[in-house]
Amino acid sequence: MTPTTDGRRALQGRVQLVLPPVSTEVGAALDALCGGLHGADELTGLASRAGVADAATLQLLLKALGTHGALSRTLLSEGIPLATLTPATPRASGPGPGQGVRHTLSRFAFTRPVDGGTVLETPLSATRVWMPTWHGPALLGALATPRSSEELGALVPGISTEAVTVFLRMLAEAGVLTEAGPDGAPHESEALTTWEFHDLLFHSRSRWPPREGGTGATYRFRDRVPKPPEKKEPPSGEMLALPVPDLAEARRRDPPFTEVLERRRSIREHGPRRVTLAELGELLYRAVGERQAALQGGPVREARPYPAGGGLYESEVYVIAHQCEGLERGLYSYRPENHALYRMTGATPEVEQLLKGAVTGAALSESPQVLLVLTARFATVAWKYESMAYALMLKHVGVIFQTLYMVATAMGLAPCALGGGRADVFARASGLDPLVEGSVGEFLLGAPRDTSKS
Repeated sequence: MTPTTDGRRALQGRVQLVLPPVSTEVGAALDALCGGLHGADELTGLASRAGVADAATLQLLLKALGTHGALSRTLLSEGIPLATLTPATPRASGPGPGQGVRHTLSRFAFTRPVDGGTVLETPLSATRVWMPTWHGPALLGALATPRSSEELGALVPGISTEAVTVFLRMLAEAGVLTEAGPDGAPHESEALTTWEFHDLLFHSRSRWPPREGGTGATYRFRDRVPKPPEKKEPPSGEMLALPVPDLAEARRRDPPFTEVLERRRSIREHGPRRVTLAELGELLYRAVGERQAALQGGPVREARPYPAGGGLYESEVYVIAHQCEGLERGLYSYRPENHALYRMTGATPEVEQLLKGAVTGAALSESPQVLLVLTARFATVAWKYESMAYALMLKHVGVIFQTLYMVATAMGLAPCALGGGRADVFARASGLDPLVEGSVGEFLLGAPRDTSKS
């Protein structure tokens, strides 16, 4: 909390507020609040030295700070800091667990180490509980099964029943506690029934408002990690240059856009004719090939046929050729800057496993002619964007899929996006570190079985 020139106080950080000018006594109470743990009576005593009016002013300010999520509340048990609730807002407060009522941890609750302690949180709430000692996590372990406050207090030595009751109330305020029915099953709203833990966590952490830290282009690693290179170095394998297609000819040949859009289908089965290397090269160039363009009136720079956040273009495309006329079986890296394929490996067991995975994922009767694997160079986006980085990469997968669909449909090919793939197998097949660059999407391509529908 920083004093301003006109006597006000500015609060910066996760919550940004400007408090009105106050008396010296109220200011001292606010400074004490920022400096560490203080009870409400102690703060009121500091503020009321000049009179009752200052005490009332402090109470109003504390209420306002609490309403805006700027206050934390710490539970002490025999001098031991058991837990800190942040933020502690009046809106989150409730009656808490009743006597004899049994509760268990929500299936959406999770813990992780933070600042030398353990944090308990949930995607259902912006409030979290920080536990600096082992006592809080011990209570959480006991809450893996439904228990009342009386039962819980008897399990962890050194913690009074009163402290356990307050602890459970804090968990309830944080949204991590679920009341159990007579049969021991936790009560859960119908809206939560279809949510999986990882989906709800990803959704909540990649959307506004941020729970901690910033959101968007914060460049949080600017002074900690070197900026990733804008372009990836090509692999050392044999280079196969692809012919650049004549886009003017393609425009004359293509059906109208609306017809392409309406004809777009996921075509899983491929026909006896094999897709050719020339067709594959044209698809790659038209869908993900490098262009030069002036973005928003700026200087001419690298661009692609699809949109990408910040113009980072962290997505890479790999080709697994199974039955492509003019291309040997194996794994290739597509380099858009020179429109070429680089051979990485032949038909290894890992490559075959990826093809078999595509057969299972698309319910095919045989391996696809070509499998495209999309990867993301994670640090390229995370270096700039916070909270939303991985979500942004998946959005790029979506727009690349749609671009591949449109181009393949216009060319009369058989396209089909897959819903999942084996990132671990692709890492072994490619030799790439999956934490540096990992697969995030798969796409099938071939010649259609019924050419009359192409």
